[in-house]
Amino acid sequence: MKYAIYVSLGFLVAFECAHAQPTPVAGGEQKESLLGKLHLEPKYFQPTQENREGGLGFTYKVDETVATPTGKVELPNNAYRMSKLEFKAEGTVAFKSSINPADFLKTSFEYNYEYSKAGVVTIGAPGSGCDPKDPKTAEACRKEALRSRTGEGFRVNVGATASFESDQKFDKRNKTYGAQSTIVYRPAPDSFANQWNPLDWPFRVLRRASNHPLGFDPSPDAFPKLRLALERVNPDKDTDREAILGKKDDYNRVNMEVAMSSPVATLEGKQVKFEWSWRYFKELSPNSAIHAASLDRFRYSALSFRLDSGWRLTYATGRLPLNRQDQAAWELGYQLKFD
Repeated sequence: MKYAIYVSLGFLVAFECAHAQPTPVAGGEQKESLLGKLHLEPKYFQPTQENREGGLGFTYKVDETVATPTGKVELPNNAYRMSKLEFKAEGTVAFKSSINPADFLKTSFEYNYEYSKAGVVTIGAPGSGCDPKDPKTAEACRKEALRSRTGEGFRVNVGATASFESDQKFDKRNKTYGAQSTIVYRPAPDSFANQWNPLDWPFRVLRRASNHPLGFDPSPDAFPKLRLALERVNPDKDTDREAILGKKDDYNRVNMEVAMSSPVATLEGKQVKFEWSWRYFKELSPNSAIHAASLDRFRYSALSFRLDSGWRLTYATGRLPLNRQDQAAWELGYQLKFD
């Protein structure tokens, strides 16, 4: 029954997103609807263990700014600050939960203070897909203007967070609250950090070999993004911990997330990007029995090659909170776009 609910929900959301229209706002501009900001990726899972059958599922993600109490305050030197209330939801669902290496759904609200500073905006850089003289690339130019800078830039996001976590069957659940900090740094193109970023060197070679527009030039997007969180966890329903401790006491946890991406090649006119993310959760001062059962620490890593057309091939390994067993699986998905 639960699987039927997931299937129905997935198709219902996809249908509503596909038919959602942007909401008009003052000034003639259009504001994207919440459903339009849903990233939905149907996929096929294939475990790496021998004699394990694969299955279907999907990954979803929503990241929406609900309110900006202070508004956006422009500062000197191309900087700004603002506070905002954000709604976030993400997770992976496999219709056979035993083959899901990321059996962890998280829904949260965050109230953050954001400060950003960047160099002068440029558009039409190599590999951007933007030609200022071609009206057909206007949308690509708009996106490039938002993210591409000639100088060094960074963004820091600090605030409070509260979330609800569960496995995909909702048999295990956590409630959390705490604080987080996210740092995004974009080095200047000619800086030492950008030119000698070791994470980007293998892909620079591949870009050169495939005649990618960037060629051997470095990609500022390859500099890793970092998120740190300190949370108080209320194990609302965690049978594994309760079986060991005989109770469900709250505990403190640190969480680190690192992510990076880099263009790799062009394939039939479409760009291929490499994406990597790593997540680590560690309980502070755990009970010795929890430590012996390896329930105080969790690691999960995903390596992907994504084609601009929407296809994504991922190798995922490890486990996330509420999951007892390490797993590894190949995932082939297609990202649906509803904007």
